[in-house]
Amino acid sequence: MATFLGTETYSIDDKNRVVVPAAMRHVGGTKKPLEKFVMMRGLDGCVWLYAQEDWKRLEELLQRLSTGPKDHRAFARTALVGASKVTVDKQGRITISPSLMGHAGLGKEAVLHGQVGRIELWAPARFQSGLVTEAADYDALAEKVLGGE
Repeated sequence: MATFLGTETYSIDDKNRVVVPAAMRHVGGTKKPLEKFVMMRGLDGCVWLYAQEDWKRLEELLQRLSTGPKDHRAFARTALVGASKVTVDKQGRITISPSLMGHAGLGKEAVLHGQVGRIELWAPARFQSGLVTEAADYDALAEKVLGGE
């Protein structure tokens, strides 16, 4: 499983292409960088980018959803709007689909944030508004989420 760390802001060009930082493409100490990703609608108004190998776990989860419950069908359908396999070009860029650009509110810039098992692409203002910035709030959230760990 790839581990993605770091937060970088990059320009999005007129063809909806953004650079995936070299540090995020060279994961796990491999010499050969990742060349293929799966891009999909994320939660909280971002785009999720998975290494192709790691996508398989999420794909299996989606396949296990029952087709009976309406909520299952609606989630799978919505999650996959604009989803695509993308290949990194020679300049280290990937192309973001128009529907995912709209979903994430992306314009001329994107924040690429390593979220351990995936990379998240954010509109800069959305990314900042989703962060817990006060130390006391962060401490309280950590205690709630991590408990006694």
